Amino acid sequence: AWYVLNVQYNLYNKKILNAYDFPYTTALIQLGSGLLYIIPKYALGFAKWPSFSSSNISLLSFFHGGGHYATVMSLGAGSVAFANVVKAGEPLCSVLMGFLFNGAIPALMELIALLPIIAGVMIASMAEPEFSMFAFGCAMLSNFLFAARGTYAKICMEKGPKMSGADLFAMNTIFAFVLMAPITFVMEGQSAITGFEQLTTGKAPLDYMALINGELDVKKGKPSPSYFIAYQLVCGLYYYFYNEMAFMVLDLLDPVGQAVGNTVKRVVIIVAGTIVFNKPLTTNGIIGSSVAIGGVLLYSLVKSGALSSKKKQS
Repeated sequence: AWYVLNVQYNLYNKKILNAYDFPYTTALIQLGSGLLYIIPKYALGFAKWPSFSSSNISLLSFFHGGGHYATVMSLGAGSVAFANVVKAGEPLCSVLMGFLFNGAIPALMELIALLPIIAGVMIASMAEPEFSMFAFGCAMLSNFLFAARGTYAKICMEKGPKMSGADLFAMNTIFAFVLMAPITFVMEGQSAITGFEQLTTGKAPLDYMALINGELDVKKGKPSPSYFIAYQLVCGLYYYFYNEMAFMVLDLLDPVGQAVGNTVKRVVIIVAGTIVFNKPLTTNGIIGSSVAIGGVLLYSLVKSGALSSKKKQS
């Protein structure tokens, strides 16, 4: 389910951005879609409202919202496969954030394990037929912001009120929506409304089967306003639930299982993106992607201690 939700989000998101070139608005709608689930969940008593530090959550939500916006902009400017290969470089950013926040210096083996990630991203970037520095820059920015979010989240959970991963993500979503809304209105505002009116000139009634199948091809016909709004909301719910599912799944796995799970997830997204959008990777692109993703797995295993000789002996 985690893989399905993640892949669906990436595919829906890319189709939206191909038709509607307003990444700030798209990203805000995706954050806001989560509120359709969060508000009833807590208001109706399905979950208890958590206690938290507003100042801590605000900073955490800035990292979360900024990272999400950067990811959406990267996916809009480049291919799904390329964006996900670059995002495989997040462990490198996590090491840097760990040093900045905690002064943590990684072990030598961890630093060595980062080398194939760096090499793979460089090879894949040079091999990308439609290379975009903007897409690369946004993907790297999202890496830094998400790495900062992960590092700071650990600090908050250790020193602040106890919160589950699902509660923390819910509060992050609410605060990020509030923080990013003014930025979105300043950056796109009226132009996003005009773009929506120009795109949604279709008159067909809402087709639920087409919505479930992820159909959005403006070359075949413009969508109706109701269909495009529903499409955006479905994409946003995929985004929210895949993240919440990730917290649930990763909590059930040991560090090795998490490493393998995250690596396979990235491979599945890259393969799905190349098939759906008919943009196959070049030979060097395949090599670079394989090296980078293999490096992520190696780093995760080293970080978890799975390859430690002491652990094996015990």
